[in-house]
Amino acid sequence: MAIDPEIHRLTAEEYHQMVESGGFDEDTRVELIDGLLLDMSPKTPRHENVIAALADAILDALDRSRYQLRSGAPLSIGNSEPEPDLVVIERGTEQPYHHATAALVIEVAVSSQRRDLRAKPPIYARAGVPVYWVIDVDGGRAVEHTSPDADGYASVEIVSKLSGAHIGLAPIAVADILAAAG
Repeated sequence: MAIDPEIHRLTAEEYHQMVESGGFDEDTRVELIDGLLLDMSPKTPRHENVIAALADAILDALDRSRYQLRSGAPLSIGNSEPEPDLVVIERGTEQPYHHATAALVIEVAVSSQRRDLRAKPPIYARAGVPVYWVIDVDGGRAVEHTSPDADGYASVEIVSKLSGAHIGLAPIAVADILAAAG
């Protein structure tokens, strides 16, 4: 990807200074991706309904003495600070600013498919996130990323069931989750 030489990439520290000094008003919705501030899409009822269905399915099975489910919680990964829709974080995970990794990251894409499927997988893989799900609401599909390495995920599949066995979750039917979109 060609980058305009006039673009200034922020470090995570610069971004945190901006946040802490009040550089953004409370309505600003941005995330730091590879040093660039990117606007986040507005949330739609379909988006929120899918998040709620996923949260319900995960909370029913999650060992809460070991894991936390968080919604919209940023992850601090190098000079990126993505804000996935849902994350499952193992208690005690390192926090350089926010948590540095997660056991499971979930993005619900209504208008953010390109970013969620292209820009974010290498970031999450570098952080050692073992499973990354993208629920593509408009595409009527779920894309599961597993086997992270330095370049991204070795396995990327369109799935009919979301697998979270590594954290004790029974398979979740994608059709059920998509049906919640309304």
